[in-house]
Amino acid sequence: MTVEEYISSGIIERYIVGELSEKERIDVEAMAMQYPEVKAEIELTEATLMNFASKTPPVRLKQKIAGRLDINTAKVIPLNEKKSSSLMWLVAASLLLLVGSSIYNVILTTKLSETEDQLAVINSQNQKFVSDFDAQSKSYGEMAQQMAILMNPNNNKVMLKGMDIAPTALAIVYWNKQNKDVYINVNALPSAADGMQYQLWAIVDGKPVDIGMLDMNPDLPPLHKMKSINGAQAFAVTLEKKGGSPTPNMNAMYLMGNV
Repeated sequence: MTVEEYISSGIIERYIVGELSEKERIDVEAMAMQYPEVKAEIELTEATLMNFASKTPPVRLKQKIAGRLDINTAKVIPLNEKKSSSLMWLVAASLLLLVGSSIYNVILTTKLSETEDQLAVINSQNQKFVSDFDAQSKSYGEMAQQMAILMNPNNNKVMLKGMDIAPTALAIVYWNKQNKDVYINVNALPSAADGMQYQLWAIVDGKPVDIGMLDMNPDLPPLHKMKSINGAQAFAVTLEKKGGSPTPNMNAMYLMGNV
């Protein structure tokens, strides 16, 4: 197995997330000491995973629920300690978020019995809880999908390095030869001027083929799905007029990488 095949095998990603045996871990570290490109790939992949983690919003809902629950004993705490009437309010919520092969499992249970005004307030709070749960679950679901792409051993990892116009530019293309899917993770690209947009190309039989425009919105997930392609020998990124061009501007090529 060549160094390039070793890097593309997915073992580095599994090393970083701790899925290797002790022997496999030692082997990876030995390869990193022997081959600078393996060490550089570990550092780049760690930075990529940190980028994924930074996209996950903070969990505030747990603190809200903790205010109404005794987490350790699972005992429901009354919403208003001063109420002494026979009608009491109980609100219970439990949340389990599992990141990995199972991302989330949320159960929300509410029991209400008081005046109509108070009931309306509690219902409003419950709707907010459900909304927060849904948003958090969606976020973890998206992160799980992105991680699955990153860890898929069938995805060929193609490093796109900066050209003379932008030597520090960097991106990674994940291309699955089996289902033809293409994803790109942009690590560094200069901001595009107004009216301009980056375009990804696949080189097939020596000719550039458009496979989509890059959306540089920082609020989007790091991996962007592009058009499917078959038989690519290389990938490149050029800067074109917004909306794209049928042919690449070779004088504005920012990234290039061979498969």
